[in-house]
Amino acid sequence: MHVESPDPSQVHTVPELISALRALRAGRSYTDLDKAANPGNRPKEGLPSSTLSDLLNKGRASRETLEVFLRACAVPREQWRAWEDARERALTADVPGTAGLIRVAQAEPRRLGVHAAIDAPGATGDLPAYVLRDTDTAPRGVRDLLAKASGRGGMVVLVGESSVGKSRCAYEAIAAVLPHWWLLHPADAGQVRQIAAQATGRLVVWLDELQRYVGGPAGLSAATVRVLLQAGAVLIATIWPERHSTYTAMPGPAQPDRYAAERELLDLADVVHLPSSFSATECERAEAVAASGDQRIALALRSEDCGLTQIIAAAPQLVHRWRGADPYAAAVLNAAIDATRLGVVSPLSPDLLRAAAPGYCDARRRAAAPPGWFETALAYATGTLNGATAALAPVTDTTTMGQITGYQVADYLQQHAGQQRRVAEVPDTCWQALVDHLTDPADQTRVGHAAQHRLLYRHARDLYRHALRPGGGQATGLLATLLVGQGRTDDALALWRAQADAGEGSARTMLAGLLDERNRAARELARRQADASPGDRAATVRMAGLLVAQGRPHDAPALWRARAEAGHLVTASERLYGGVTADDLAGMLMTALDVKSPHTRRHSERVSRLATMIGDRMGMRPDVLEAVRLGGLFHDIGKLAVPDTVLSKDGPLTDEEYTLIQSHTSCGVSVVAGLVELFGDLLAPAARIVLTDAALQGILHHHERFDGRGYPRGLAGTEIPESARVIAVADVFDAITAGRAHRPARSIEAALEIMTQEAGTSFDPQMLAAFLTIADSRRDQLELLLNPRPAGNDGKEPI
Repeated sequence: MHVESPDPSQVHTVPELISALRALRAGRSYTDLDKAANPGNRPKEGLPSSTLSDLLNKGRASRETLEVFLRACAVPREQWRAWEDARERALTADVPGTAGLIRVAQAEPRRLGVHAAIDAPGATGDLPAYVLRDTDTAPRGVRDLLAKASGRGGMVVLVGESSVGKSRCAYEAIAAVLPHWWLLHPADAGQVRQIAAQATGRLVVWLDELQRYVGGPAGLSAATVRVLLQAGAVLIATIWPERHSTYTAMPGPAQPDRYAAERELLDLADVVHLPSSFSATECERAEAVAASGDQRIALALRSEDCGLTQIIAAAPQLVHRWRGADPYAAAVLNAAIDATRLGVVSPLSPDLLRAAAPGYCDARRRAAAPPGWFETALAYATGTLNGATAALAPVTDTTTMGQITGYQVADYLQQHAGQQRRVAEVPDTCWQALVDHLTDPADQTRVGHAAQHRLLYRHARDLYRHALRPGGGQATGLLATLLVGQGRTDDALALWRAQADAGEGSARTMLAGLLDERNRAARELARRQADASPGDRAATVRMAGLLVAQGRPHDAPALWRARAEAGHLVTASERLYGGVTADDLAGMLMTALDVKSPHTRRHSERVSRLATMIGDRMGMRPDVLEAVRLGGLFHDIGKLAVPDTVLSKDGPLTDEEYTLIQSHTSCGVSVVAGLVELFGDLLAPAARIVLTDAALQGILHHHERFDGRGYPRGLAGTEIPESARVIAVADVFDAITAGRAHRPARSIEAALEIMTQEAGTSFDPQMLAAFLTIADSRRDQLELLLNPRPAGNDGKEPI
């Protein structure tokens, strides 16, 4: 009697799979199946009874086991894929308890972030035919890695520039390898944590633009990913190369490890790099696709401007749109690009763009602006290019339909134009528009910090104030730090007190610490005033420094004048030809720093000496050398404004704490420039010259890196001021060899070995080479600097 073979296409559940497999067995015994599966009696190729029991009674089987069973049942190989699909459908029949899940095969690629494609005559469908990438077919390519992950859980990350096809490649890979699995496209890291708590297998978690899910205490963590992997889930993510490099790079010598959490997460992933241009093999495949009738691929192949995937996503048209804009459209586009690179994540409102644009036009263009200039410019910027994308994409919020609430710059254009405008000056109209029209506290805080980095303290203060909200937040700490750096300690105390009164525990700690610093300085000032004679210049310098430490720098010049008049400290001729010297100001600031942190004061003195040695070796002019000396001495003076709880923390810094630490560079400029201004006519002309140019640049930029990955501005190479490049070498060497409470001191040899590996990345190679020569020829001086002989009564090295 003929028994009809079961149809795998009708299998959708585990019971149906079991029934179909039993029918396929057709009464064969376990022994017969084992022999049929392994006629040559080769190890690991049979079907043990335990394996068959799991398969035929529980429906449990790996893909490999199912294939062996199909061979034993004499199923033709061309039918195996249908049975494998049946197995996947059955094993994923139960819907996980999270809303919004769909089958991978049912996903819409455009909704997953796949770029819209250009229009072409005769083109059909939303997307062109997919051209297989080399990684699709390569061992340890994306599909191979996904197949392996499907059996044990895994994470695959595609790294590539914007518009190179990362999202399309990832989508096509999961559609080919895991079509019947459930798919989660999470809104945020919280949704990933929610499904991880259910320990769901046979789940794909789609993390396009991974940077959106990581960072901060609420970001996706390695612990959450491990739970998902243990459950057998597969995570697939995309990320830009610079983001991946930033997250995975080890911190420079003596630098805080800001991205430890992101690096730990990415260590769990298999990484696939997707090149910006097609290989010869990929181009051959594209030619074949074009020859089969795909008009979009054919059109893209005829262009020589960019890679094929960028052409398809209209990347060249985006750049041409930007470069070819008239003055008013260019103003709107550049305002949007600048706002985004300054830290705005939310959609940019029309009012913001209209208010920002005038500063990007000269006076004649502003006067000649025609009626409706903004509407015309906006229409140009938002025009769809070849049916694919727009330079400014209209968007709406999550609760609105059919209404535009703002605009976002196209990814590729932001990546390209943002790099072109990386060091361009942002006009005041843009800053003011950001102050007036941003509404998101996180945006306001990020842009405020960017303004502070550019020494635009008024805009920074306004943005931080707008970002203040109940419970404090990062803006509170940044604003308080900025106020202290400007000598407005009373305002900072009032800010912390208001937050403390609102019940914010950390604000009470900050308030207590700031009051303690002020009281220590006041007690020391009272003691000095009682002991010092009016004509004692050194005592006057120390007392003025204690006023700075107390948050009263505005009183320091009055103290100087009063003691000068009482003790002939400064004569009329000294006012004209001499006056308060740079070393007098240095003494004041080092006194203030000693109250805050004796360790930081001694570190600053050593850095000043080391930087001077390097500058001398480099043959710098005397005036530049003096600026380097003072810049090294003052490079950390901005830490006067940073809370003690952050400076003295023993352990990793949070993102908020690290941002506060970063602010010490701009606060340092504020402290020094403010004191110079306060002393006015009392200041010697020579001191004013050296303290208002190269020295301030050294303070502001000594944490820039030669590879452009430093702060505050991300300057690279010779964009970094010369004085800052010198100070950076000296600063890191002393930080490594001096050690901290949580990091032991290293030897000179160890420090030099570490720093040599960072030539061209952290350090200017020429500056580092000069220092290595010094370390070789003047080792005794370095040893003495690091291990000084006993000094005066206070046990500190002289300034």
